[in-house]
Amino acid sequence: MSDRSNSVLTPRHIVAAFAVVLFTALIAAWSSLPARAGSSAAPQSSHAMQHRLAVRTGTVYPLELPPVTASVGRHSRPRRVADPVAYRLRKAAIDGGAILPGLPSLATLALSATTPTFSTNFNGLAFPDSQCGPDCEPPDTQVAAGPNNIIEVTNIVARVFDKSGTNLDTFNLNSLFNVDPTIFSSDPRIEYDTLAGRWYISFLILDTTDIATAQNGFFELAVSIDSNPADGFNTYAVETMGDFPDQPSLGFNDDKIVTGGNSFSCNPNCNTGPYEGNEFLVWNKSELLAGDATIDTDFNPAAEDNSDFPIIPAKSRSSTSTLFMVSALGSDLNIWTVTGVPPGSIADDTIATVTPFTFPPSAPQKNSSHDIDTGDERILDAVYRDGILWASGNDMCKPSGDTTQRSCMQFFEVLTGGASPVVNQDFSFGTKNFFDYYPSVDLDSSDDLITSFSQSSSNEFPSAYVDGRLAGDPVNTLGTPVLFQAGAKAYSSNDTSGGPFRWGDYSGAGVDPSDQTAIWVAAEFATSSTVGLNWGTYIAEARLIAPPTATATPTATATATTTATSTATNTATATGSGTPTPSNTPTPSDTPTPGGSGTPTISATPSATITATATLSPTPTATPTATATATSTQTATATQTATPTATPTPPFGTLSVSGNLSFGSVKVNSKASKKLKIKNKGKAPLQVSIGTLDPPFAFTGSGTFTLAKGKTRNVSVHFMPTTKGATPSQILSITSDDPKHPSHDLTASGSGK
Repeated sequence: MSDRSNSVLTPRHIVAAFAVVLFTALIAAWSSLPARAGSSAAPQSSHAMQHRLAVRTGTVYPLELPPVTASVGRHSRPRRVADPVAYRLRKAAIDGGAILPGLPSLATLALSATTPTFSTNFNGLAFPDSQCGPDCEPPDTQVAAGPNNIIEVTNIVARVFDKSGTNLDTFNLNSLFNVDPTIFSSDPRIEYDTLAGRWYISFLILDTTDIATAQNGFFELAVSIDSNPADGFNTYAVETMGDFPDQPSLGFNDDKIVTGGNSFSCNPNCNTGPYEGNEFLVWNKSELLAGDATIDTDFNPAAEDNSDFPIIPAKSRSSTSTLFMVSALGSDLNIWTVTGVPPGSIADDTIATVTPFTFPPSAPQKNSSHDIDTGDERILDAVYRDGILWASGNDMCKPSGDTTQRSCMQFFEVLTGGASPVVNQDFSFGTKNFFDYYPSVDLDSSDDLITSFSQSSSNEFPSAYVDGRLAGDPVNTLGTPVLFQAGAKAYSSNDTSGGPFRWGDYSGAGVDPSDQTAIWVAAEFATSSTVGLNWGTYIAEARLIAPPTATATPTATATATTTATSTATNTATATGSGTPTPSNTPTPSDTPTPGGSGTPTISATPSATITATATLSPTPTATPTATATATSTQTATATQTATPTATPTPPFGTLSVSGNLSFGSVKVNSKASKKLKIKNKGKAPLQVSIGTLDPPFAFTGSGTFTLAKGKTRNVSVHFMPTTKGATPSQILSITSDDPKHPSHDLTASGSGK
């Protein structure tokens, strides 16, 4: 949750007394330590679920949302915790140097030989983009990768990039959910579902502009229509009467999506109401993907789980009918399973004993007497793949070779393939002489882990880092951290409470669906800005293993198979206009059939060897003619390296463009806009590409998109003359894969006055 005024105090006069009490309690809790690996979970209980209906609130196209505008600044508030007094006392004791039991003998805290690499990297959203007022911190950084785009969300803003870092669109999340921009909102989460090829965005919204007057919260969820975010989202809402889910979470599997959060009462209001427990909502995924008007959901109320820290559902990277979730507190790791589909899903949890973990100390930063708030030990992120569940959070540890307790990162690995889950790894990781905080987590196609996080010390400004471990690395180890964006100066907050400056509350990580050896990460760092708050975020493409070698493959299913007819002893020569190389031992086939992927295939080897040299058009719309002398004939399917482009087959999309770009006379240095209506009147999806214009004309939006049958996209073209007189006209070309109407050209014209 973003923060306007930090609520963490530092009452030094009570530190000594509290430290004694805390030391005694921790010694009692840590007097009997569990094994660090192979810890089985004990069965616990099933939880009663309440059926509710979610309502579709709209279908929204991000490119059609109004321009981003400044906010009135009512979107921030202190972090909510179950027991604020205990939280302040505990943080004060740790920050005041209380002598607490160290952990180096309990955790390996070791480096493996693994070192992550990163390639593409670029600036993400920063404070000037936050839209939630002059005291809006922290950014709540989240990032996800799709086939062609990277999307980052912070506070109440989303930004769509291409994979080179070009900003394609920025929009307000309140507008996405069709809520007045002044309504209180916060804590967005974004995921790309590699199983379904869809984007999901969850969001916390209250019912008034001010949290101090709010009485109800809402679970908000946006589901993209397809894998292209420009093609629109269906949005849904479920009201949480009398309470709100703080720090909402988001996860998914084959047939379910789960959103959840730490529930706080809104009596007397949502800002001061007491803690109630954990709540989560299970959504019927097939209904969401279909865009149904109402969605079956099952609700787990807060009273069913009143532990202090939130339940985090995992993002599932491989197929599973069970959705896994995790929460943790003290020495307990609570492992949840959600089975079935709403209405009628079932939530069960089991508890595994792990090495105790605790609040991290605040982190110092270079050239500042103000520390960074590293939060508490709650789980922040979780991912599932191939029977493995990983979770990450903050912790306190003493790194190897260090003499000081520091903020560290906590990781848990749970094996889920047996009769009950087993904790396989359970370790803290810290960097000697530095403070690490707010780790994310995701898994690549080989089950290797990558995490992004922030780091600082008295000799380092808050900076963005990435780290990881190969699946085969020794247990309880992490690789060498790699800096991907250095902090430029000390972070400076507007908070005057005297406590550490807010940071986090998360970092982001999302596997690339087009190349799952890569994981896109995002973390917060301190920028050089001298205006307003100087938090920024940075995005990078990280890897632990090399990307797959590119292989030339046909772009579509070929409609013909190249054949050569010859005898077993003769050489056949075919004529055409391309140059593929057939196999030296082609396979005879009674009925040549193109491969399903568009690449002709071979199966068996004939008894005689045929050598054929053939040339053919990359578009096999006709069969090349082979000439040979033969006493017996056989038909061979040739394996080609050329890339055929298939001739489109019905049904087709049909391109329709309405509107004109004749702007007439426009006042110099002012802007006029015209809308073009692009419609698919055909019976199949339509791929559309829009060309570019040079100033003083400009086209706003994504240049390439898909239109489902019957769908319409409105795009805007602007004219801003800088001199008087007629402007040379330009042509805007709109092309598509409609074979009957492949292009539509419009002339942009206007003059300055």
